[in-house]
Amino acid sequence: MNTEWIGDVDNGLDADFEWLYNDGPHSGVPGCSGPTTSGCWADRQIVLDRFGTRHLAMGAAYDPEGDTSIEDRGGSSLTAILATTSRAGHYAYTWKQALAAMSRGALRPLRAIPAPESDTGIQDPTHNVSPVPDYTRVCVAAGIDDSPACLDSVLDAINHAHALEGIRPMVLPADFALLSIPEQLFVAVNLERVDRGLPAFGGLTTALNQNAQRGADDANDPPDPGQAYDLDDAEWAGGSSNGLDADYGWMYEDGFDSGNLDCLHRGAAGCWGHRKGILDDFGSGPHLVMGAAVDMTGDTHRGDDRGTSMAVTLAVAGAPVQTFTFSWAQVVAALPSGAA
Repeated sequence: MNTEWIGDVDNGLDADFEWLYNDGPHSGVPGCSGPTTSGCWADRQIVLDRFGTRHLAMGAAYDPEGDTSIEDRGGSSLTAILATTSRAGHYAYTWKQALAAMSRGALRPLRAIPAPESDTGIQDPTHNVSPVPDYTRVCVAAGIDDSPACLDSVLDAINHAHALEGIRPMVLPADFALLSIPEQLFVAVNLERVDRGLPAFGGLTTALNQNAQRGADDANDPPDPGQAYDLDDAEWAGGSSNGLDADYGWMYEDGFDSGNLDCLHRGAAGCWGHRKGILDDFGSGPHLVMGAAVDMTGDTHRGDDRGTSMAVTLAVAGAPVQTFTFSWAQVVAALPSGAA
């Protein structure tokens, strides 16, 4: 018998890829610090071990919020047991059933790996975009900074990044500095979308604000918000000075050698994942809803310990939503004339 475990995966194919093809040097796998380290390719060796040919059995299980590791706390947790048994037993699902499904064409492999872009076709930057101006020299080193000097500096850096992409400048509502951090996050995410021609989320809801708060309090992406939503995505940021600062990290410093904990090496699946989520195709209309939250001292990660912890949940509700704690209509009303 051999056992496997993996956290923070999207599905069975994701787990398989990590075990078989991303288990060597520079993958972040414990015990694999160099090409000859004993822990390298251990998961691959288990999956491809010699089990013989008779009475091979397997067990598998999945907990969508079971990962307790610091980096991925609250993320998915998947396990598998690979074994030989003394005799054949009764199976919950068989290889014969899987072969029959494949013969019907239920799943078809991609002809090629998709280009690095969100589902809306918007390209990722080729590299992290250093902020110009460097607002980290203007904003306070720790905690919240809503001062005009800090906000103006971050906005200038965002618009520098917009110019590099050929995107129109971001224009903030007149009262942006007076908004709460969750409201700032809502505004920044929506402006990144509408400045690229994507539909805005209609507003913040109590349920999704509570969901986002779980992520902020756990210093991790918010968990799955449940069956009331047809589609969702979640983002987390630690140590940000305000909503614009969090947005800059998600949108322009989300590649390799950034603060993205899911981008441990070049080409990793998590690179630019926050940006892809924000610019994803959620459709349009009254089903688009959002949650946002902050824990002022919730960041537990090394380097930002006890720093700010911000999170957003982006979702498509199963039914139209009309009640918001803060709405896009309110934002549009506060934008300068012509900016909307």
